[in-house]
Amino acid sequence: MLSLSRNGYTADDVKKALHAANRQLAFKYELLDNTNKHKAWLTNVMPGSKVAYNVFNEIKRTATFQIRDDGSINFLSDRIKPWVLLRMSGGWAEFPKGVFLLSTPKRSAGATSSVFRNIEAYDQLQVLKDDKVEDRYTIVAGTNYITRVKTLLDNAGITLQNLTATDKTLPADRDWEPGTSKLQIINDLLGAINYRSLWFDDDGFAIAQPYVSPTVRASEYTYKTDKESVILPGAEHELDLFKIPNKWVLYVSEADRSPLRSVYTNTNANSPTSTVSRGRIIMADPKQVDAADQTTLDTLVQREAFEASQVYEAVEFETGIMPFHSDSDVFTLEHTKLGISAKFSEVSWEFEFRATAPMKHRIRRVITI
Repeated sequence: MLSLSRNGYTADDVKKALHAANRQLAFKYELLDNTNKHKAWLTNVMPGSKVAYNVFNEIKRTATFQIRDDGSINFLSDRIKPWVLLRMSGGWAEFPKGVFLLSTPKRSAGATSSVFRNIEAYDQLQVLKDDKVEDRYTIVAGTNYITRVKTLLDNAGITLQNLTATDKTLPADRDWEPGTSKLQIINDLLGAINYRSLWFDDDGFAIAQPYVSPTVRASEYTYKTDKESVILPGAEHELDLFKIPNKWVLYVSEADRSPLRSVYTNTNANSPTSTVSRGRIIMADPKQVDAADQTTLDTLVQREAFEASQVYEAVEFETGIMPFHSDSDVFTLEHTKLGISAKFSEVSWEFEFRATAPMKHRIRRVITI
């Protein structure tokens, strides 16, 4: 979640403006070169443009831009960075919403002499998805995981990085087939040390950081259905406990390593899906994974258990545009009609760049198992 404090305004000032009945939003679009350096401010982006984020997608952040083609954009190399502006006393609070590579769709003639393009756009994960290794790619035992992630990013031309260091190294050689994307290799490396998959933040920085369960993360915001609510009518609440497992097994099995195995069983009496609450075991299929060591494997199986159990309760709701949402945000929802007052993690959001447009959220209940 982006900080509310920005452009000289406090977090309280910005929050008050966001919840005001007469709030004002505006949008601007920055043209960048292929190294994310500023080129110009665009004046040819039309209504209908939008942005979306989904934590489970391979390319997490996407956008669509309606462009009047005036020759100002090199669609093969330029990038667009959209901004949401919130009117404040004496100025604006500005929120970036990502850096996007552009497709080059067909041009269409409008009713006037103008020519338009409907541009599908993708964050910089697309660079790593398209960049594949030519030969079998081998990383030798003893290589530091994050050092190699940095090397792969550097080789792909991605220099804006925020990578959390680790002292873990590969316990054995590992290789990938020719044609494997650098994104796949990076995410395999990150997964082996229980990091989250690679993502790019709102300013275009590559982020690699350890996985932290939402259960231990503090709520960063609260949405309430009160007199200052920005929640729109029509929220939907899903509750499905039937297929949720309560036992998980992960294992490492490689020819040049000793086998590793980790088991996690949900025995929490306060969890509706636990062995205690259900009176029986529902075991997920055992899964082979890569893990740097036994300690990492133990944390991976706990993560697997939490994420599988979290699925059972989800809410979809709409608000006005709240431009501080970013990646896997954790916040509290207090919804009187649905009888909900709990902490949730956000799995997706989207909105159109239009002042009165709704922002769609999909969230999952943060539970303790």
